[in-house]
Amino acid sequence: MSKFVGLDLGTNMLITGISEDGGDSIFKNQRDCFYKIKPKTKVNKSSIKMSLDKRKVNYIEDEDGSFVIIGQDSLDIAIERNDVVERPMVKGVISPKEKASLPILKLIIKSLIGEGKEGDKCVFSIPSAPIDGNFDIIYHKEMLGLYLKQMGFETTPINEAFAVALSELIDSGLTGGIVTYGAGLCNMAIIHEGDPILQFSLQKAGDYVDEAVGKALDISPSLVQTEKEAGTDLYSPSTIIMKAVSVYYRSVLNYTIKTIAHELKVRKKELPLFREPMPIVLAGGLTLAKGFVQMFNEALKTTDFPIEIGKVMRAEDPLRATAKGALLAAMM
Repeated sequence: MSKFVGLDLGTNMLITGISEDGGDSIFKNQRDCFYKIKPKTKVNKSSIKMSLDKRKVNYIEDEDGSFVIIGQDSLDIAIERNDVVERPMVKGVISPKEKASLPILKLIIKSLIGEGKEGDKCVFSIPSAPIDGNFDIIYHKEMLGLYLKQMGFETTPINEAFAVALSELIDSGLTGGIVTYGAGLCNMAIIHEGDPILQFSLQKAGDYVDEAVGKALDISPSLVQTEKEAGTDLYSPSTIIMKAVSVYYRSVLNYTIKTIAHELKVRKKELPLFREPMPIVLAGGLTLAKGFVQMFNEALKTTDFPIEIGKVMRAEDPLRATAKGALLAAMM
């Protein structure tokens, strides 16, 4: 019995779709973050361990004696301590500054998909290189591919936006635009009859909103993230935090849409001739906010696009769309 895995390696959340021998798909997710507590004394270490165990927190003990709390538990405890979590990934790729990044990322991945065996396949998402940044994705792609192979899987990377196209654009002949708004990056792709013509990313996304609101209101970005995920209504914000969130959502949309339009104009000769207006599918955690599609359309109307735009729609399941597309690719 072969196992097929689609793995969405998000900056904020890891999401997997798993199918055994082409059967029903099972989706799982885990927060992609951790929080360290370093004991002051041996007694303090014992008391912290006792408390974490009683709370049934998911943690590991680091070689320096620290407790490394993983996933949702880390976010909860960081907020309680008026602090922020660390992430093994930054801007869609493995963090180069945190030495614990890769081991922790490995631990989270293993908890979601387990070990593989001969014939098991895993397709994992990678972002496009950003056009407004100077880092690449080679180290990220190669290290994760190597680790997944060590776990026993046949591996293939897939561009995040293209994975969403496989999930959402089958009925449109795999033709259209994909824009994903995650935590670290906004990924964009133009797909024409199943062929990804253009793929790139931008660095303003969910983390930018959390950090900007946190700075403006002098609160923890982790608290902003939690408030935002509890339910965001962009046109009827109920609190000061939500009003600020709405302001920075609009800032992100204005920036990304205008930058995408500019990039398409610069690379117009690379664009195909669409027989019909190009549909756009939106995916990612930010798109869950009520009013997101409306706000996207408003920003779109004020922008001169070199392509005629058709219907703008949100993915059927914005959080799982990348994992679903990666799973479909694994089963092909």
